Amino acid sequence: MSDLPARVGAHFSERGWISPGDAVVVACSGGLDSLVLLHLLRFCLPSLRLRTEVAHFDHRMRKSSSDDAAWLSGLARAWDVPLHMGRADEVPTSEAAARDVRYRFLEELRSRIGARWVVTAHHADDQVETVLFRLLRGTGIEGLRGIPEVREPGILRPLLPFTRSELEGHAARAHIQPREDPSNRSSRFARNRVRHGLLPHLERIHPGARGGVLRISRHAAEAAVLLDGLIQPMIDEVVLERADRSIRIDRDRFLRFSEIERAEILRRLCDSLSLALSESGTATTLQFMTRGSSGSEIRLSGSVRLARSFDRFVLERCDSSGQGEPPMDGSLTIPSLNQGKGEFTCSARRYEARWGVEGRGRGVAGESGWEWAIFPASEIALPLCFRTWRDGDRTRTPGGGKKLKKLFGELRVPREDRDRLPLLVDAEGVVIWIPGRHQAPGPVPLGGAEVGVGGSWFVGVRNVDGS
Repeated sequence: MSDLPARVGAHFSERGWISPGDAVVVACSGGLDSLVLLHLLRFCLPSLRLRTEVAHFDHRMRKSSSDDAAWLSGLARAWDVPLHMGRADEVPTSEAAARDVRYRFLEELRSRIGARWVVTAHHADDQVETVLFRLLRGTGIEGLRGIPEVREPGILRPLLPFTRSELEGHAARAHIQPREDPSNRSSRFARNRVRHGLLPHLERIHPGARGGVLRISRHAAEAAVLLDGLIQPMIDEVVLERADRSIRIDRDRFLRFSEIERAEILRRLCDSLSLALSESGTATTLQFMTRGSSGSEIRLSGSVRLARSFDRFVLERCDSSGQGEPPMDGSLTIPSLNQGKGEFTCSARRYEARWGVEGRGRGVAGESGWEWAIFPASEIALPLCFRTWRDGDRTRTPGGGKKLKKLFGELRVPREDRDRLPLLVDAEGVVIWIPGRHQAPGPVPLGGAEVGVGGSWFVGVRNVDGS
């Protein structure tokens, strides 16, 4: 046998990826690369003491794809490894769609069985093809890094330092006979045209071209690490808040950076929302961020938009209707003036409220994070309700009634914050209190540590989760 098993084992040890007894899922198509990886982990690296399982996903993109699954089932029994199979509900329409559904299956499986890694058989030749293909498309430094060895939350590619010829040599010596996927020879796919046409031609022009592309990848990875260290503090400076589907950006701080720095910050923020911004898209978006007026927005893609609201931007992934993340609201009714407490939500922000009559709430005003107000008890129209704002809401001001939308504009409350503010609304539908923002005529601001004065009713609210 060759020294490939020893070198792969040393690579595992050097990287520190595995602890004794770890479970790994080997993604296996039945082709040569993935079978060699499975064979190495199952039979050739006993010192790793791995619990090896295998996963196969049928994309249904070929008529004979089900035959691959049946063949692999027999091999798994012969090699005594557990086999997990998945199958696409609908036939993917592109290689990218197939990759997405495959990795979703693999990650769900990894989580379900408690495996440390999903291990794939990408090797050095795959790296060369990837970098060259991205270079032809005009990628930046990040793209020239190529395929990463590790991708969160649990993808591992341990064969990237090794060439396909090395894997073929191991397969020959171990008498491994793989399934051949006919799509790997089809010129319909751009990657195959690079593999079978462009790369051999480049090797004829300049022997060692593959090694040169790999060196570009390594240099790009080193430069990208340096760039990461420079850009991340800038991102930390401009980002006000992050959520799963949105990012709030300080406009003034963002515009203090040079145009080159802004472009890199923007691309990385978009990337965190799974949007790869093109060169022209970056230029158009930066122009909007410089000149766009408050209340305007730009669509970066079908699923991501950027809106300006006064002195901030909101970069947001939208749902299928084009709207932002829907609010998660739950109101709280206050039926009487008697002392009480409760919780409610405004656009996923959780709030706690307390209320009561004179002399029954002493001490709570000293706790941090609370906003308080006092109302003359005789002027309260029960029941009261804490809820988020609705179109058409009105309040009272010293100058008379006013729509809440207009008041929000006067107070410079960003649009994306308005759904997140708790409102106290009386039985007549009038907004009588917006904690920290507005109190309708009648309530007296709470100034001391004691709550409750003669003939009065107090109410307090605070954000429970600190968001």
